[in-house]
Amino acid sequence: MIRKCISTLFFLGLTACLDAPSIEVGRSNLTQPKFFIANALGQACMRDEQGRPRSISAARNALDRLYNNNVRYISELRRSTSLTPGGDGLQQTWKPILFNSYAAAAADDDQLSRTLIDGVRRLAASGRYMNEPELLTMAQAKRFGLCYRNGPGTPCPQHLPRFVGRMYTNLLISMAVLDSRMTDTDRDVIVPWLERGYKTFVAPELATDPNGIFDFANYGMARLALAAITDDMGLASREITARRRDFLKHIESSGYIDENSYRGERAFWYHTAGLDPALSYAIIAREWGVDFFSDPVLGPRLRAAVDKTVLGTTDYAAFRSVGNRGDAYTSDPRDRIADVHQFALNLLPIAAREYGIRITPGARFRNLSRTESYTQTSGFSARCYYSGR
Repeated sequence: MIRKCISTLFFLGLTACLDAPSIEVGRSNLTQPKFFIANALGQACMRDEQGRPRSISAARNALDRLYNNNVRYISELRRSTSLTPGGDGLQQTWKPILFNSYAAAAADDDQLSRTLIDGVRRLAASGRYMNEPELLTMAQAKRFGLCYRNGPGTPCPQHLPRFVGRMYTNLLISMAVLDSRMTDTDRDVIVPWLERGYKTFVAPELATDPNGIFDFANYGMARLALAAITDDMGLASREITARRRDFLKHIESSGYIDENSYRGERAFWYHTAGLDPALSYAIIAREWGVDFFSDPVLGPRLRAAVDKTVLGTTDYAAFRSVGNRGDAYTSDPRDRIADVHQFALNLLPIAAREYGIRITPGARFRNLSRTESYTQTSGFSARCYYSGR
């Protein structure tokens, strides 16, 4: 069957597929949580995944690095190879900002909140990550050719706009969490900069139909965060409706995710990498008033995807028996990663809390995930979310 889609509202990056089940989310049915993911945040929000407490100095240092090193970060990313993004891809700067945003809100910490808002305001006032000489949009980056065209060492400038887009996504979420603490003066400086960053770097990702589910639920969290800081419930309703369609397109009734779950020797790893932000987004949508878990069509698919995760941890061969699909897979046993993705920090607690299912990952996940201070792909900590309920 040929899927017929129409693209509308390029600025919003919204794609509506005509053959998806047509359930529209009315804006009158939505309620915006005070702290973006919930109306209350508990004690678990005050420590990161390594158990470290909130820190004004860590937040300030991360914001200072973003401000002072923008030219160097962009230069490093500009010189990325297909396999390896230049520098650290900005992850080490955005994780302490995102974590401390939730911690500040949970602790009602005025000083930490002000540190974060002032730091983002300084970035915005200076126009950082907007006009640097080597900065590229995705359209500009693609003119240099496809990544991997000459192997993993092929220059891949597409990493530059993609990682800058991830930075803007994290800052959008951070400011959505601290929305109630921003003054009108803060908003006058911060919001236009975030909107421009969204339009330039995030909207193109939203407008691209990916083969599967990836970061921030295919950047749906970025659009929902923009709706939060601009108080645009119409945008929120369009985003949640679009995300439901997106999940129905990619999560099959069997629980496999197209194409995450079909990527050869790394299929299970990619399956869990996609399911983590999908389940995380479902939690947020529920807090906004739309329950994906109880949805008669999507709900069983989410549960089946969790069941397939259990299968992957107990019988990898049975999980892989479905075969491969698409052209982004490896059949080389040396590439095998038969474990939960190390970034899937929310998958285990959500499966346990929502379904009473225990997922037992392997040693690789346990060793690598303990080095992750905060989520890189899902926008919030599930431990934080559940501690406030």
